[in-house]
Amino acid sequence: MRTLIARIVWVVVLAGVLLPPPALEAQAARSAARGVARGTARSVGKSLSSVFRREAARDAATASRALARKRTVFRYTTSAQARREQARGLAAGTHTTSRAGPGRPLSAGAAQKRYGLPARPQVRETIVLPKGTPVRANRAWRGSRGVGELTSPRSIGSLAIRRVLRLRR
Repeated sequence: MRTLIARIVWVVVLAGVLLPPPALEAQAARSAARGVARGTARSVGKSLSSVFRREAARDAATASRALARKRTVFRYTTSAQARREQARGLAAGTHTTSRAGPGRPLSAGAAQKRYGLPARPQVRETIVLPKGTPVRANRAWRGSRGVGELTSPRSIGSLAIRRVLRLRR
């Protein structure tokens, strides 16, 4: 009986020494979770930057053609970016939808999903591209099937932006 009690005491003492208290376990778990989150963020950042590089190379390789007549398109973006574009115009290579259809605007989440946007948009700009504007038509990278986009190798003046509409979440 003494040996059994001695063994139990010995196991309890070793468990107390070798096993960390709950606070240390929680700290270790938080540290591990933080490491996983940072590693994931780094890999997502790297993969997004490689996607944007590939998309830019694809856009540069696509031949541009002049529009035969004026075309109305949409651009989904943030409020701050929309204010900058209303003041300065759209930079060369800015992405827009291929066409602007009638009806209720997409919600922010639906627009992000359909056009493969990296961030949730806050506003929708309505832009009228004048006749003769050079554009490159491509498929929306990371967007839904059959969804196209336009980019222009030239900048587009701020007067082309006709309307800025706030989106539903």
